[in-house]
Amino acid sequence: MWRRRRNSGTTDAVRVGCSDFVTSLGLPPITSVRELRPFVERRIGQPIQLRSVDVGETVPCGMWITTRSMSYVFYDPETSPAHQDHIIAHEFAHILKGHRGSTTLPAPDGGGLLSLLDPALIAAFLGRTGYAEHDEQEAEMVGSFLQAHANSYRPPTRSEEADRITRTLLRRG
Repeated sequence: MWRRRRNSGTTDAVRVGCSDFVTSLGLPPITSVRELRPFVERRIGQPIQLRSVDVGETVPCGMWITTRSMSYVFYDPETSPAHQDHIIAHEFAHILKGHRGSTTLPAPDGGGLLSLLDPALIAAFLGRTGYAEHDEQEAEMVGSFLQAHANSYRPPTRSEEADRITRTLLRRG
């Protein structure tokens, strides 16, 4: 029998802490991690824009940049929808955990400034790329738990809803 090797570098303490953190959030039922955006916006008191940006092969495939009035989550449009969701979950994890990169953009709103900057330049200065960093391990783990939460919710089908209503009506009769 083969033994599974844990090679992720993530300790059990980090895994348990991240699981407990996600449980403590009281997340709403969702079917996609993208549906968490309003929840995360309420938590941070700031709107979030999800943007697909082709940043090339030499920089991270996703990043989170915040200004005083807006947060931006960038993801690679050239990857699969499932991978895009993973990137978004990872960046939401950074936001929810309150991780801070090396700087916050000083612009009152990012629209003008971000449109002037090359995404590769932004990534070079603000992007995190080292998965050995504690914040990155934590974001990967929390992001995975956020996706698991989204995948665990299955809205009732129309027939299940009708059956529940029928059972309720029959009990009253």
